[in-house]
Amino acid sequence: MTLFSKEIHFWSVGAVLVSALMLLLGGCTEVNDELGVGVIPPGQQFEMKFATLEEGIESYLTLSDSIATSSLDYAYFGKMTDPNYGARMKASALVQFEYSLRTDTVAHKDRASKVDSLALLLGMKTLGGDTLKEQSFDIYRLHKILKRDSTYYNGLEVSEFVDSRPMFSCTFSGKPRGANAFDTLSLKVVDAELAEKFMADLWNDTTLYAKDSLFIAQMGGLCITPSGTSPDDAAIYGLNLQWGTEEGPNSYLLAYGHEYPANDDPSLVEDEVMRAFAITNNRSYANTAAATALDYDYSATSWGGYINVDVQSDEELQNPVSEGFVQSMMGVTTTLELGEKFMADLRGLVPEGCDIFINKAELKLYLSDDDYTLFDSAPQRLGAYVDYPSLTSVADYNYYYEENYDMELVYDGYLNRTQACYTMNIAMHLQQLLMDTENTLSHRITLGMPAYEMISDAMVGLKMVGGTKPVKIDITYTVIGK
Repeated sequence: MTLFSKEIHFWSVGAVLVSALMLLLGGCTEVNDELGVGVIPPGQQFEMKFATLEEGIESYLTLSDSIATSSLDYAYFGKMTDPNYGARMKASALVQFEYSLRTDTVAHKDRASKVDSLALLLGMKTLGGDTLKEQSFDIYRLHKILKRDSTYYNGLEVSEFVDSRPMFSCTFSGKPRGANAFDTLSLKVVDAELAEKFMADLWNDTTLYAKDSLFIAQMGGLCITPSGTSPDDAAIYGLNLQWGTEEGPNSYLLAYGHEYPANDDPSLVEDEVMRAFAITNNRSYANTAAATALDYDYSATSWGGYINVDVQSDEELQNPVSEGFVQSMMGVTTTLELGEKFMADLRGLVPEGCDIFINKAELKLYLSDDDYTLFDSAPQRLGAYVDYPSLTSVADYNYYYEENYDMELVYDGYLNRTQACYTMNIAMHLQQLLMDTENTLSHRITLGMPAYEMISDAMVGLKMVGGTKPVKIDITYTVIGK
C-alpha cells in the first residue's frame, strides 16, 4: 500500500482570514471582533491523503447463462470466432410470427388453393464476424411456446423448444442489405413430413388468422440456427423484430402458393397467391415473443478451462487468473474479489478517532496487449457490476441515470488509448463497503460490457494480479477529525 498526505489546518487558515479582515475594516468605528468565534471547534482539521491498494485483490473468469435476451430488438443467428482471442460463439434465433396480409382476399367458390414454397424476408444486420463465409441454417418448428410475459435467457436450451429434426434449411453469406432493403432466404425442404405439416397448418386453417393467440398456439414459431456444417469463423446476423423503426425493414415469413380450379388438378395455376406473416416481439402491436440462445466455446483458448460458469453470489470462485477477459454478447467476464487483506488495508486508512470520505477511487485495468491494432475491437467502455446477470451496477455506474437524464458520470470507464487502460471511479462503492459494518455487501465486482452496449462483437484481454501493471485502485480521501 502506497500512502502520502497533504495536511490542511483550518484554524491557521481562519487566523489569516480574520487578520486580513481586520486590516480591511480597520477604519471602521464599530466592529464586532467576535464574529465567527466558536463556529470552528478548536483543533479541527481536515487531512487530504492518497493511497494505492493492490494487495488482496483476486481475479476470476466468469460466465453467466442467466442474462435476458427476450427483450432485444433483434434476434441473432450464426457463428463467429473472435480473431484475436479464439473465442467461438453460436447464436440461435427463436421467433414467433402472426398473420399480416394476404393477396387472396377475394373468395372464389370454384377455386381451391395450395401452398408451394416458403421464404424468410428479413430486415437484417451484421453483428460481427466474416461475412464472406457462406453459412447454412436449419429451420425448426417450435413445439414449446414462447410466452410473451416470460423472460428467456442467453443460456436457453434450444433442444427443449424444437422438434427433433429441422423442417427446412437455407444458406446466406455476404453483408445484409441494411436499413433500406430486405434480404431473402429461400427455404429448402429437409424433412418432407414435418415441412408439409407446417405448411398445411400455415395455409389451410385461415380461421386462426382472426385471433393471434390461437394462431401462435397452433403454429408455435421458428428457430433459425446454424447447421453442423456451418464454419465456426463465419458471421452472426440479427433479424429486426421491431415494426416501423429506424433499424430497418420489418421481418416476415412469406408463403407462396397458387389457386387452381376446385375438384381439378392442383398443379393447374389460376392465380398466384402470397401470404405474409410478421416476425416480431413488439409488445405494443403483437402478442408474439422472441429470444436468442447463445452457445460459447472456449476450447480453442488457453484459459477456457478456468471459467466459473453461472456461479451464485454465495459460492466460492475457483481458479484465480493473471489475465482477465471481457466479451460482448453476454460472454466471458472478469470478476474481482476484494479479499480480507484488501478490506483490512481499506479500513486501515481510517485513523483512530476519525472518519474518512473517499473523494476518488480509480480502478485501473491495463490491456494485456497494448498493440494499438486491438483498440478498435476492444470495448470502448467497461461497466462495473455487483450482479452481472441482473445488470445491478456499483453505485458509481448509474447507467440508467446517465442514459435517461443525459448526464456524464464521474465513473468514467472509457478506454484510454494513450495509456492502454480503463479507469473506473468506484469511490461510492468503496465508501459503502467501508461503512458496511455488518458485512452484508458483496465484495465482488464484475467487469463487463456497458449496460446499453451488450450487443456487439467486442472483446478485450486485461492484466490482472501479478506481473507488470497489475490491477490496482488509486484512492484519494479526506480524513475528518472528530
